[in-house]
Amino acid sequence: MTERIPEYLIQLKDVSRIYRSGSRSVEALKDINLKIPSGKLVIIKGPSGSGKTTILNIMGGLDQPSSGKVYFQEKELGQYPESELTRIRRKKIGFIFQTYGLIQSFTAFENVELPMRINHFSRKERRERAYECLKMVGLEKRADHRIFELSGGEQQRVGIARALANKPDLILADEPTGELDHNTSMKVMKLFKNLSQGGVTICMVTHDPAVMEYGDLIYEIMDGRIINEEVVVS
Repeated sequence: MTERIPEYLIQLKDVSRIYRSGSRSVEALKDINLKIPSGKLVIIKGPSGSGKTTILNIMGGLDQPSSGKVYFQEKELGQYPESELTRIRRKKIGFIFQTYGLIQSFTAFENVELPMRINHFSRKERRERAYECLKMVGLEKRADHRIFELSGGEQQRVGIARALANKPDLILADEPTGELDHNTSMKVMKLFKNLSQGGVTICMVTHDPAVMEYGDLIYEIMDGRIINEEVVVS
């Protein structure tokens, strides 16, 4: 039986996030309501410090809202124990971190292979998929180089390849083109567009105006609030 694909892969309802340090509190998100349609490329844009990364972390179950609810595939994430959240993150979500999050002493290949090793892919599957993902980002010839031997832009592309490895339902990308030159950025955005057209849901945050044309839906955030929503007509 074919699994039904929900209209919205993720929904945030009245989500706020307050960080406290001693007697001081900072409201990073304020009553956020947004929907991420399945199989679409969604962009959240806004300046630094506006709350973009906090939204991604909450969507991926890496952080919890102070109030409000988060739904993934129509089920509330807050109802799950940590063990189930971990399983969802490992099997269904690919993360692209702004700080890369790579193991410096590993090769590019080993970093991309690691999520599949954790998820018990066979050795043959891991090898084939790792090289396939590195080829997608133009790094197949750098597969055996250790991370500390790669430039910042190359490390960012290894992070993208790693996020693709498990064939996730959802990719959450934090400034994925931030360290890339214009031509490489456009190649990555075309890759994201092709993936979304193939059914992968992608939500990325950015302040780069050059990538907006690739989005199907664009949210704008300012001071922790969604101030605009734009459906892109291609």
